[in-house]
Amino acid sequence: MVPTLFTFEPCPMERLREAAAIGDAQDLEALWVGDHLLWNVPMHEAVSTLAMLGALTTRTKVGTNILQLPLRRPVDVAKSFATISWLTQGRVIMGVGIGGEFEAEWQAAGVDPRKRGRRCDEALQALQWFWNGDEQQGEHFVSPGVAIEPGPAEPVPIWVGGRSDAAIRRAARWDGYLGVWLSVSRYRRIREQIESERGGDRPFRYALQMFTRIADDRERARDVAMPAMARTYNMDPSPFEKYVAMGTPADVAEFVDTYREAGVDHVSFYLIGDDWSEQARRLSEEVLPLIQER
Repeated sequence: MVPTLFTFEPCPMERLREAAAIGDAQDLEALWVGDHLLWNVPMHEAVSTLAMLGALTTRTKVGTNILQLPLRRPVDVAKSFATISWLTQGRVIMGVGIGGEFEAEWQAAGVDPRKRGRRCDEALQALQWFWNGDEQQGEHFVSPGVAIEPGPAEPVPIWVGGRSDAAIRRAARWDGYLGVWLSVSRYRRIREQIESERGGDRPFRYALQMFTRIADDRERARDVAMPAMARTYNMDPSPFEKYVAMGTPADVAEFVDTYREAGVDHVSFYLIGDDWSEQARRLSEEVLPLIQER
């Protein structure tokens, strides 16, 4: 996860360059950007940042984690992701969800949050309409039957985030699942549910957003992680502490292993704290080698 969250200041260009360099050097599968139109802390617009990150990388994929799709017009999203896909030769993943609980975002976008689930489902279909040139009339969106050109270099993988039953069913219809704030046992049950619902043998990915703080011991990691999460989410973070990977590099690697055993095949690390560069260094030099050798 590039430093668009938990840094408490706008992510400077040099941090994006640093993230891109780490991604390519470590042969990471993907670098991710978060998304909020309005939020408690400064965040750049996600799709613009994604395009910049795609330009800075040469091998690593780039993706949204997660794009609040109901807040946007699907024709704009389809055009932006087609462009990024075309320019990066297919190195883009669209992680989507129905959006959060920050009321100001819905007011600013003029969208009724009570309809966000149906709006998200139709928007996902509408993306295909615009990429394929299908003429369609939906409840919320219309496609005139003209395909976006140039289209994506290859089909854009869509990974769906969320924890509700509706989100899990939604994910089963697409290409991947992006979980967050889940116990190992809950993740395992979700994977079983998706496998039973999706059918077929098409490729499917199981990912997890993992909030992470690396330190010389768990208490030092906790002393930074908990206040940072409270500030970012404007809430008591203690109920979510059990889902945070924090402690020594060995502690973090062991935490990752427990989820890999539950079927997670991709981890998106959210590095907590305003010392992102140091956390990224420790992740790449001290944690990832432990994970890769297991």
